[in-house]
Amino acid sequence: MKEICLGPESDQKYIENYLAGIRALDPVEIATLPEPIKLSDTLRMERFIDVERFWEITQQCIAECERKYAVSITAMQSERYYTAQPPEADSIGGFHDMRSLGYQYWYHASFVLTLNHRLASKKTRTVELTRSFLHDCFHHSTFRSFRRAIRIPSASTAEAKRRIPEIYREQYGINFRNKDGFSYSSPELTNRSPETINLNVLMDGIVVAVVGALMHKVCGERQASANCVDEAIINEIFLQPFDAAILPQASAFYSSVTEPSRKFVEHWGGDTLVILVLKAMMSGDLSLLKNFFEERTGIAHTWEKMFKTPGFSISENPAT
Repeated sequence: MKEICLGPESDQKYIENYLAGIRALDPVEIATLPEPIKLSDTLRMERFIDVERFWEITQQCIAECERKYAVSITAMQSERYYTAQPPEADSIGGFHDMRSLGYQYWYHASFVLTLNHRLASKKTRTVELTRSFLHDCFHHSTFRSFRRAIRIPSASTAEAKRRIPEIYREQYGINFRNKDGFSYSSPELTNRSPETINLNVLMDGIVVAVVGALMHKVCGERQASANCVDEAIINEIFLQPFDAAILPQASAFYSSVTEPSRKFVEHWGGDTLVILVLKAMMSGDLSLLKNFFEERTGIAHTWEKMFKTPGFSISENPAT
């Protein structure tokens, strides 16, 4: 996991202290349901998943990722990974539940729902939480840079009283944003896949595809299940056709993230592109990725022409 602070030395120290203060706290505030359970609480977690199998799959997938993609993934700290069961009897829960917040970079922490123990088997609950954890480990491992935004003087005394330290994440993987929250890559680009795509969607879609492939490799061929919920969930994790009526939120995610990313990757370079994106995500260095698109198209500055929002700039970072 590579994370840097930008600006003058005094700003860098300011940012480091700011982030350290947040990360010294228990991240329970990110939980969207009461009484969340830490992944490190093995006794309580064992009621819902096979903890030993969870860690076995996780470790094997991280090792396989390094072997296949030459990318190292840092596992999140289990004491900073919160989970909860859906309270409703008919709610499936899991990765796609709207209350699953996922990874939060300020805290280096996550909150996700486990699958409902009333609806899914313990084996499926274990595999599904492993998917959520691995997905968040990829986000945790992705390069980030932070910068301090200084807006002085305040417009008024009232505004000054409400001011808090303003730190923003300038680079995340292969995308950027400025201090006003404007993104280098427009969300509307995804509508034009496979010609182009929003860079955040591409990163998320590639992580989904890579985690699914790693887990399919490690878990092997599964036995057919008589439970249609289990079957739909396992198929969705392994990127195989699944029943959208059972998993409507997963179906919506597939349409908006997984499928546009798949089309883009297949159009531009398959596994070669996946490896380049992963390496750029983890290092923050986009040079090889930019060269790849220039070589494919024969056009200079193809990357900027495909992905950059017109007028976007970060005055402190001319490279964007």
